[in-house]
Formats: sequence, C-alpha cells, structure tokens
Amino acid sequence: PNNSLNEMSGEAWLYFTKSLWSSAYPSELGHAARKVHGANKPPRLMARLIEFFTKRDELVLDPFAGVGGTLLGAAICRAPRRALGFELEPRWAEVYESVVREAMVQRDGAGPQLADLGNADPGGPRGFDASGCRLEVGDSLVLLPHLETGSVDFVATDPPYNPQLPMTMAGGRLAESFANRRTDYAMVSSEAADIANSASYDEYLDRMEAVLSELRRVLRERRYATVIVRDAYQDGRYRFTGADLCARAERVGFVPKGDLIWYQAGTRLRPYGYPRSFVPNIVHQHILVLRAG
Repeated sequence: PNNSLNEMSGEAWLYFTKSLWSSAYPSELGHAARKVHGANKPPRLMARLIEFFTKRDELVLDPFAGVGGTLLGAAICRAPRRALGFELEPRWAEVYESVVREAMVQRDGAGPQLADLGNADPGGPRGFDASGCRLEVGDSLVLLPHLETGSVDFVATDPPYNPQLPMTMAGGRLAESFANRRTDYAMVSSEAADIANSASYDEYLDRMEAVLSELRRVLRERRYATVIVRDAYQDGRYRFTGADLCARAERVGFVPKGDLIWYQAGTRLRPYGYPRSFVPNIVHQHILVLRAG
C-alpha cells in the first residue's frame, strides 16, 4: 500500500496504535541536566511520535520546547527530520544547547549512538544528528505569526498542564505546611507571558486556545499535532485538562483523532489525601492526537 504518512512497516504501524503506552527509558542525552526542568520528555518517546507522523526531512514544530525533548527526538530519528522549537525561558534553551554541544563531541564528532532497547524501542540503535534542529527563545504567541500558513508537517508539544499553584511549588513559609505537595523542580517563571502564570484555569484554557489556533494555521492540511498533557487536581476538584484542551482544539478547527495514555514507569507516589480523603496520584499523561481538517 501507498503509505503517505510515514516510513513504517505495517507491523510497526499496528504496534503504535495501542492506546496505552508504558515506558522506562534509560537516562541519556544529558538527562542529568535536562531533569532540572520537571516536565522534560524522553527524546525516545518524542522520536516515536515523530517517526509515526512524519517522513524524512519533514518539519516538526514544538511551541513549548522546554529543554528540547522534541528537538532531541528529531535528532535521533532513524532518518533525519527537521525541527523548530520556541521556548520562553532562556535558561531552558541553554540546557538544550549544552546537551547538543556535549553530544556532538562524542565519537570524534559523529555524536552518540543510543543503545538498542529491543521491544522497548524497536528498530535497533539510534544515531544523533541535530543539524536540522533549531530552538528560538521567545513567546510562542509572538513567534508563531511569523511562520507561513501550512508550513509545518507535524506539531509535537508538551505545554504547561495548568496554572501553577503556590502550594504545589511551595517554598519559604509554605514549605513545611505543604511539604507533601512540594516538587524538586523549579519550572515557574516570572514572565507574564508564561501560560503557567495564568490567573485562573479558564484563563489558562483561553490562552492555550490562542496557541492552538495558530498551530492549526501553520500546520499543513490533514496533518497531525500531538499535545502531551496531564490532568490535575486543584482547588479540591479533579480537572480533566486533556478533555478540556481537546474541546478548545475543536473550536479552532482540529479534529480529535485519538488519546494515547502514557504511563512513565517509576513515577513517585505522594500521600496527598491521607488519611481523610481521596486525592489521586496522577501517574498517566494524555497524548492527544489532533488532525488539521
């Protein structure tokens, strides 16, 4: 059959479409530096998405690039893909650039070769070529309008999940009271343009809808976007963020095509509601699959 979407075999295609994914990838490609950003995604996970939704030399866009998981995923694809990322925080962009620099001094400038993980990452070892990848520092809502309509082949992104709550990122006087909710990561910026600094959940959804509208414009017709998002428990209630973002995506012209549930093995559990109420440990994330038209 004429495969117009990717370069996969029928067997690999079938395996990809399972709606439940579980992964336990090794620490590689500067993981020690990248993990300071608590929402960094495994490059192999991103490569898996990129290899399904693109062919070689096509352009992947990530408007919330962070420390560059999507760009690194493009760099380790088994056939080269181009990738463009936008990141608001210069410190995260520098982490990505440092990872690339360190990678390219390995094997006399040929870059690292990632190990064969067998069924955990079918297809054999992976190389590394970031020559077609570029990360720009700036607000995605400012940078996206500069891209031509229909100029992108695939969007893969991991946006802020929700407004950041002071209790969740507790420090100072809140540190002891909310110790069970603290994280080890510092993802909150002081930028007003940071969607994570939205004043309310509704404002967060409105700002995400504005980004999704621009993504719909720049994406080629009938091509795909994947949005990785986690639901949240805030203000005493469960937020179905994945479903809410999908509804906003439909408003701007995306067609929902699937919801891949990703479980990253080894996620730490915390005693949030103990011993009085049920509060879930949300250990899964949604990979929303959206199509432009």
